[in-house]
Amino acid sequence: MLEVSIPGSIEYLPLVDTVCQAFCRWAGIDSEVADQIAMAAVEGATNAVVHGNKCQRSKKVRVLFEKTRDRIMVSVADEGEGFDPDRVPDPTEADNLMKESGRGIFIMKQVMDRVEFEQRETGGTLVRMAKQIDFGGGRILCVDYGHKRLGLALSDEMGVTAQPLGKIEEEAEEDQLKAVEKAAAENEVSEIVVGLPLTMKGHVSRSASRVIAFARELKKRLCIPIVTWDERLSTRESEQLLIEAGLTRSKRKGVVDSVAAAVILQSYLDARSKK
Repeated sequence: MLEVSIPGSIEYLPLVDTVCQAFCRWAGIDSEVADQIAMAAVEGATNAVVHGNKCQRSKKVRVLFEKTRDRIMVSVADEGEGFDPDRVPDPTEADNLMKESGRGIFIMKQVMDRVEFEQRETGGTLVRMAKQIDFGGGRILCVDYGHKRLGLALSDEMGVTAQPLGKIEEEAEEDQLKAVEKAAAENEVSEIVVGLPLTMKGHVSRSASRVIAFARELKKRLCIPIVTWDERLSTRESEQLLIEAGLTRSKRKGVVDSVAAAVILQSYLDARSKK
C-alpha cells in the first residue's frame, strides 16, 4: 500500500505518475500495463484537482495504491464539493468530439477493469479503480471437508510444500463458507483445493456429492479457481504420520483434520509439478 497527497494544483500531477510507476515496478507489473494504470491514476487525480477541488491549492488530493492477490487498486479522493460523473458528456458522441471535458473518465474506464464513483458524506468525490493482474504463483488453500469440522492446509508461496493450517469447527454451511473465505483472504490465496472423498473404486459417494455442492458454493463467492482432488487414503495416511510422530490418540484427534488436508494438498502439488 502506498499513498501520495498533493495540493489541488495541476503542477503536482506528474508526481502521481512517478509514484504510480514506482509502485507498479515494486509490484512486478510490466511497463505497458503500468503505463495504463498510471494514465488512469493521473486522469483521476486531474479530475480531482480541476473539477473536485476547483484548483484550490489549500485542498488536497489523495491517491492510494494497493496490491491484492489478483489486482491493483487505485483510489483518488478530493476535498471539494464533488462532481456527478453521470453529468459529464460522453466524448464519443458526435457533438462532443472536439470537447476536452469527459475524456478523463472515458480513458479511466477504457484502461481499467472497474471504475466506481462515490460522493463522500464528509465532502468530495472518491474514485475507486481496479486492474486485474495475473501475478502468478500465490498460496493454495486446501479444505478437507467434514460435516462438523473442516481441516485446512496451506502451501508455501511457490506452491511446493503443504503445511497444516488448523481446523474450522462449524456445523452450519454458511458459517463454514465464511470461515473459508476469511482464511483465503488472510493468506492471500490464489486457488482452493477441496478434498473429494471418492470410493475405493473411484465412484462418487454420497459424501462426495456434498463436497461437490460445497465447492460449487465457494465458486459463487470467490473469484479464484476452486478445484476438487481425490482424497482417498488421506485420513489413514495422516493418522499413520501422527502415530509415527508419537502423538497420543487424544492429541491425534485434535490435529488429524488439518494433517489430512496437508496430505491432500501435497498430493495435488506433487501431481501439478509433474505436468
